[in-house]
Amino acid sequence: MEKRIATVVAATLALVCLGAMPAYSQTADQLFARETLQRVDLFLHSSDWSKLKSNFQENTYYPADLTLNGQTVRNAGIRSRGRGSRSATKPGLRVDFDRYSSGQTFLGLKSFILDNLTQDPSGIHESVATAFYARLGIPVSREIHTRLYVNNEYAGLYVIVEAVDKDLLARVFGSIGTDVQNDGYLYEFRYQDEWRFSNLGSGLEPYKSRFEATTHESKSDEEKYRPIETLVRLTNDTATTGLPAAIGGLLDLPAFVRFVAAQNFLAETDGFLGKYGMNNFYLYRLENQNIHTLIMWDADNTFYAADLPTNDWGQGTTLMDKLMSLPEYSELYRAEMARAIELAEADNWLDTEIIRQVQRIDAAMKEDPAKPYSNSTYEGSAGTMLSFARARVAFVKCELANGAGSAACRTQ
Repeated sequence: MEKRIATVVAATLALVCLGAMPAYSQTADQLFARETLQRVDLFLHSSDWSKLKSNFQENTYYPADLTLNGQTVRNAGIRSRGRGSRSATKPGLRVDFDRYSSGQTFLGLKSFILDNLTQDPSGIHESVATAFYARLGIPVSREIHTRLYVNNEYAGLYVIVEAVDKDLLARVFGSIGTDVQNDGYLYEFRYQDEWRFSNLGSGLEPYKSRFEATTHESKSDEEKYRPIETLVRLTNDTATTGLPAAIGGLLDLPAFVRFVAAQNFLAETDGFLGKYGMNNFYLYRLENQNIHTLIMWDADNTFYAADLPTNDWGQGTTLMDKLMSLPEYSELYRAEMARAIELAEADNWLDTEIIRQVQRIDAAMKEDPAKPYSNSTYEGSAGTMLSFARARVAFVKCELANGAGSAACRTQ
């Protein structure tokens, strides 16, 4: 990749103090629709910022004022967040606008994430992936890159990530009449071990530890987790030919196949069919229904390799193995792969989006004082991304024509 990548110049931002009043000049829709690099300013006591970084493994909240595009919200709560991405030098942050002021929102949002990009030297794995998932109609958070300043000092390149909460559910699932469909049961999957949807027994504790309820927290464990246990048990205990009839009312099977096909098209190795077991998704049981669907989350490990086989789903994932042995669903999987190719190639979308995002972040990434990798590592990773789209499309086309794992596709 050329050493100098054209950069997108961020617009000058006026820091107008609006207190905690509702902001009318911009909405969340307008924020995430922007194409330019944003600027977020956090103002908090310097000792609190030092404590947050020193105690980055803790979830302690600290009060802060936040300004974005000239709009300010007072007395928000910020804390360190992440799992492997937690950092003492460049902390990932969760921002809760109603932590200290009940009912307070910002741009109509109760919270958002400031992703620190410590696990992605390209800086664009997740943001490109989530944009493509949205293009495919898969439930996913919206994202936009930003420079983050803390007390007027540049803290690094981050990504503003829409939180998976009732606001996102309302946006994604809409309304039936006047009833907003955001009051179902939402769970964040918590990685424990190399689990691949095997039967964990009739007890609910194994499911409770893996699926953290983020809505209806006060409901009984039976109400929250029995439907998940039933889905897993039936998946394992039902003969393959009878599986769709047994679980079709508990899991949106076409949506599931679309989800895993999209992840495999983008060469995701840490998703539902992850190399080390299931990971990085939310499970949502639709309002007043028993059916579950998946919501995409944390795509830092997409774009693993352009020649990752299209049948690379970590054989042993019970649900996927059984569905792919059924012609109806294996054909649906192939059709979804073909659809991903079509939408990636239409107007050269995927290639163009990768180039656009690299251009947007280039200067901010190189100037990032806290990133845990060098500029040469960033440039190499960004260069790999710039070549990925065409190579991946060609490889998947070859495997669809010649069969997954075809030696001819690896030597093309």
